[in-house]
Amino acid sequence: LEADELIYDNDAQTIAAVGSVRIDYDGNQLVARKVTYNQRTGRMMAEGKVEIVQPDGTRVYADKVDITDDFKDGFVNALRVETTDNTRFAAQSAVRTGGKVTTFNQGVYTACEPCKDNPDKPPLWQVKAQRIVWNGEKKTVRFERARLEFFGVPLAYFPAFEIADPTVKRKTGFLIPGISYKSNLGVGVKVPFYMALSPHY
Repeated sequence: LEADELIYDNDAQTIAAVGSVRIDYDGNQLVARKVTYNQRTGRMMAEGKVEIVQPDGTRVYADKVDITDDFKDGFVNALRVETTDNTRFAAQSAVRTGGKVTTFNQGVYTACEPCKDNPDKPPLWQVKAQRIVWNGEKKTVRFERARLEFFGVPLAYFPAFEIADPTVKRKTGFLIPGISYKSNLGVGVKVPFYMALSPHY
């Protein structure tokens, strides 16, 4: 633990780290302006430009994080997640349980980088869902009450569907959708489907 200042409250059994806080634990790294650790509950409350870097390189950005001291369970408000292969999640809030399953509420998922000139511009494609469940053990991402958007325009609605998570390189299923244009047909949407017949195909 590194911080500009440590404040001990023996009555409340809390330790507050204030100013340029950095915590390293078991390959995880947490950076924030303030972190309060409650010794009774074993939970940390991080506030102010919170960034968590997980052992696999996934980065979580948030305004406020309530997490256990082993980084396995927690609750996050207004977060953004960037994986090592540049897929991105964003949500109003998220809950992580068992260190494996993260549930995003009012979430957005995309593999497109934001426009450098206009970051608020909608990406080429994104999936917005009422609930996104990222299961790190099964390596799946499940979308519930979702809609597929191109350039911010909704094209398809799904009650629920599931895809492989960003760490999976080969699995049968739908690939990233794309847009095509032909002068005689106009604009079209293509949704490729990949079949993993065997490990060496």
